[in-house]
Amino acid sequence: MRPFEPIAGPIEAGILRPVGWLVKPFCASACPARPAASSTTKLGARPLPEPANRDLPIVFVGGTGRSGTHVVARLLGRHSRLLNISNEVRFHVDPGGFPDLLAGRTSPDRFIARLRGRWWRGLALQRLSLRGLFRHVDREVLDDACAAFRRDFDEAPETACRELFFALLGPLAAAAGKPGIVEQSCDTIAQAATLRRLFPEAKFIHVVRDGRDTAASRVAQARWLARPRTLSQGIEWWERRMRRIDVGVRAVPNEQFLAVSLDELVELRRRATYHRLRRFVELKQEPLMRRFFRQQMSGSHGNVERWRRRMSPDRQRLVSERYVAVLDGLERDSINGYRMLRRVHSARAGR
Repeated sequence: MRPFEPIAGPIEAGILRPVGWLVKPFCASACPARPAASSTTKLGARPLPEPANRDLPIVFVGGTGRSGTHVVARLLGRHSRLLNISNEVRFHVDPGGFPDLLAGRTSPDRFIARLRGRWWRGLALQRLSLRGLFRHVDREVLDDACAAFRRDFDEAPETACRELFFALLGPLAAAAGKPGIVEQSCDTIAQAATLRRLFPEAKFIHVVRDGRDTAASRVAQARWLARPRTLSQGIEWWERRMRRIDVGVRAVPNEQFLAVSLDELVELRRRATYHRLRRFVELKQEPLMRRFFRQQMSGSHGNVERWRRRMSPDRQRLVSERYVAVLDGLERDSINGYRMLRRVHSARAGR
């Protein structure tokens, strides 16, 4: 099977490029008025308002990777109540992060070293770009947060982790004048058990995408620098991640969890899926959010059925047979999202 070229539609291209946010005062009582700033403005370069409390509404958006988590987070971030953190912050879910730290698999000192290192400024090799907290948070803010975290961790590890999260990200929401945060690191659903301990008030959104399109997008992103390098490998990679996510899903109460199909959101059940998402997060209809949905989230923007490109009908049939076998396994094991995946597959089977 030939490798896919790195072609991205507008939604996928949006995943690769951070979105700018207008920064405005949190409220008149919290800080004096000042001009808006672009998303390149770092916190810590000037006095900033502290969050009103450590109970900011949090929405974690996650998935397998290449499943549409970023564009769903961008959609929610268009609302006046939620700030989308436009880069994955990772330290709360990645290996060596909060889950390993609280399980005793790493030490607080090694965690801080990673936070000051690759989570602060790391190379995204597959994208050939830098990523990390440095895009949003000033180094002095990081230093102060790390010092407070290390001081408090031994006596109250969970509280220290929660406070670190809010110390780094809370002022971003305050400066933008938004009372809540959307965080879009891929593994937020897979690591939901840990996140629920730290943020029992949080809501979790699992973004599910047709496994063939997800695999094709991942292969294109990898550019042969890493596996998966073929569509078959990509489907195997996707299945493993879906099963891993299912473990995390089981730790979240039904009322705090929503699974959303990207395919239904951008093409097959647009309005119903959009309103279900909005109601779950308890957001009133607002023009900016609705406009983004109408103009930036359609089938053409979503690179729908990209997996078929440069593939003969016979090879498409073989890939679909392999994919259906995977769906059978997911259904047999009641893996979260299988019903949506079945609906999407059935809707497109006759094309």
